[in-house]
Amino acid sequence: MAIGTQSIPMRWPAGPLDIARRQKGKNFTPEMAEVIRQWQDPSLLAFVQGTPVNCLVVSWASGLPEDAEQQQALQPLLERARQAGLDVVGLVESPADPAAALAAARTAGLSAVAMEAIPPGNAGIPVIAWAKSGEALWGANSPILGMSDGLWPGVPQERTPTGGPTNLPWVDSNGALLAMAQALAPNKAVWIVVDPPPKAKLTVENYLLAVADPATYGGRWLISLDDQMRAGLAARSAPAVADWKRITDAAAFFEQNKATRTYERMGRLAVLSSFSEPDRFFGEDALNLLPRLREPFRVIPRSQALTASIKGLQGILYVDQEPPDPKLRKRLIAFVKKGGTLFVRTTWPNPEGSPIELSSAEAYLLFNVRSLGKGRLAVAKEDKPDTYFTCMDVQNIMSHRGDPARLYNGSSMNFFYQVSPQDRQGVIHVLNYSRRPGSDNALVYLKTPCRSARFVSPEIASPVALQLVPQAAGGAELSLPRISVYGAVQMET
Repeated sequence: MAIGTQSIPMRWPAGPLDIARRQKGKNFTPEMAEVIRQWQDPSLLAFVQGTPVNCLVVSWASGLPEDAEQQQALQPLLERARQAGLDVVGLVESPADPAAALAAARTAGLSAVAMEAIPPGNAGIPVIAWAKSGEALWGANSPILGMSDGLWPGVPQERTPTGGPTNLPWVDSNGALLAMAQALAPNKAVWIVVDPPPKAKLTVENYLLAVADPATYGGRWLISLDDQMRAGLAARSAPAVADWKRITDAAAFFEQNKATRTYERMGRLAVLSSFSEPDRFFGEDALNLLPRLREPFRVIPRSQALTASIKGLQGILYVDQEPPDPKLRKRLIAFVKKGGTLFVRTTWPNPEGSPIELSSAEAYLLFNVRSLGKGRLAVAKEDKPDTYFTCMDVQNIMSHRGDPARLYNGSSMNFFYQVSPQDRQGVIHVLNYSRRPGSDNALVYLKTPCRSARFVSPEIASPVALQLVPQAAGGAELSLPRISVYGAVQMET
């Protein structure tokens, strides 16, 4: 099959080059080297047969003496993969000679290569962009983007358990990276590249979250197993085989529900930015923090801000320090005059409107709020404001009255709200970054009740019908089954 949006990749460490690369690190043992040798055995490909995995990523060239030996040693594995209908991508890393690596890949019959710098002209073989997130990656001439600075999702053990005054713990998620990728490189498949953390005591739920987190936000994890699990699979250990089945079953679940990849973000707030320097950090941080504040949002790339839909928005957070051009400024001010709230930096010149006198209870706000038409213009007080408190103030100024959805209970959970292009279906993804079911069922509040709802999860054998409980103040609540990692509310609106 051709490399593209349907490719479901897995990292396949095998051969002398992987051993040489690992030997440069600490705590590499002879037993680990033996496992890497064992994964050269073509018979291990049986583990991916019957699973969604259809693409293997192997080390191909790293500018080391072992490059040529690696390419030769992988030949039996490559031949068996071709017979099994699997694509194989060769990873080329600096300081390897790109021209030599490409020539060897063409001769070996690889499906594609992955490298940081896309060569000009026709390489004679598909080339996947493989780099850290940023402008160079977004603009790469490649149908697939391999994002090499992916995050291992979960609640970081080295951090304090609380993330701020909301008492919600910080979580590591790839949601912000994928939000930027989809806004700045639309219609491209994104692979999240991250290996399991070394020395961590991993459970199968760690792997299930590594699958679910990128899949929720429209990407795919480049499946990567730790040394212990790879050793267990090589030995045909029953526990390792059982865990592997759960991982691939989770991947299959998301492929079966991939229609949501065409759905649109639902939110009353839009984050508008170029997401380039010097505003990359502030913008990305806002995309990370808003889910922890349970604030659904959309993303508008600045390059598309003149034509992007703002239907249904109540607020726009203009991240960039550089003021908009006159046409964009006119559109944003028109949005305010019709009743919206626009949040801008201190660099916004000659702010429109008249100041609003805040009460003493509101004096802590990081914004000076101005009345303009039916809406408000909120101008930051500080040149370099704290992102967390900025996002909190955005939410406080907008208030919760217009929330399309809320999530209660489950402090380590994030939710992500999407609607179909025709607004006939909706889905609320729920991710549990603690990987442990809570003592109380999570509750979802819907401002506009749907006709029907059901709950699906790779942890539940069949969909569960959900009962909508009308609330006295309007809207309805749904009580969700308890989950360790992931579940979704599928709604008919």
